[in-house]
Amino acid sequence: MPKYFLYIIFTIGFSLILIATVPKMEIRRLSIHGIIFGGMMDVLVHVFGNVTGLFAWVNYGPLGVMGIPIFASISWAMFFIMYFYFIPVIRPLNYVFAGASVFFSVLYFNLMIDVGILKSSSRFLVPVMGFAVWFSIATWGYYKLSHFIEVKTNLSRANDPNNGGR
Repeated sequence: MPKYFLYIIFTIGFSLILIATVPKMEIRRLSIHGIIFGGMMDVLVHVFGNVTGLFAWVNYGPLGVMGIPIFASISWAMFFIMYFYFIPVIRPLNYVFAGASVFFSVLYFNLMIDVGILKSSSRFLVPVMGFAVWFSIATWGYYKLSHFIEVKTNLSRANDPNNGGR
């Protein structure tokens, strides 16, 4: 089996876990967050990795464009939907949750190196720093975007003549 099939296998795995753990309505609600902070950020992160030479996906065969495998970004989008669904509301616990997520993402990063679909100049420092920045931006952005959407939704409901101004 070619190594590039691993991208499809991991994406199917994330899909099954997502469907099994997150309700359909929440997947719909959180999909924009997952696409922005998972899929699109993954593309930016890997462009940075390719340009600097710090890390890069390898063995993606026909499943990639310009050094970025398509299925990796889809997997990260699904991961962040789950991440945002399970993030605790209580203030100190969300920091612990983000830290644990960074830790397990570093483990996943090293697994990808071990199976031969990712190469990196470092197995610890680069992924820890990268995931810490990524998860910090994603968590902050999730809170800001959620608040913005909530305010816009409440304003549109208040201005809806069919809603009676409620």
